[in-house]
Amino acid sequence: MTESIDATTMIIDLLGRGHAVRFRAAGDSMHPLVRDNDYLHVEPAAKLRIRRGDVVLTLAPRGLTAHRVMNWDDATLVTRGDNQRLHDTPVVRAHVLGVVTHAERNGSRRRVRRATLTLALRRAYARACLLLGAITSCFFGF
Repeated sequence: MTESIDATTMIIDLLGRGHAVRFRAAGDSMHPLVRDNDYLHVEPAAKLRIRRGDVVLTLAPRGLTAHRVMNWDDATLVTRGDNQRLHDTPVVRAHVLGVVTHAERNGSRRRVRRATLTLALRRAYARACLLLGAITSCFFGF
């Protein structure tokens, strides 16, 4: 009789043993950087220095989650999806499995870079445009 092993368990095991993994992402919380069905390449956390702005793979309460590091302390790490308004529930550092280094879509491989001020500026600009659009339609009826 063979024992069945799920993908999450295998990914955790491989990263824990120091091996990189590649798997298909599900969801749009990191859109536009990572889209549903993109492939992610993840290097083990033990091999890399994790910094604010990196995209990390964690074992979050909802399962494997690839989100950007927003803040951390000695015990926990706080992440958020690029397409989300709220931070995720903090995860203990032991549940940080790896760093997402590349994403693949339609055969094209792109490096996943650390977020910089540019990302924050783009978010602020997008929010301002949404707010301006709401104000414009409220006052001018378009």
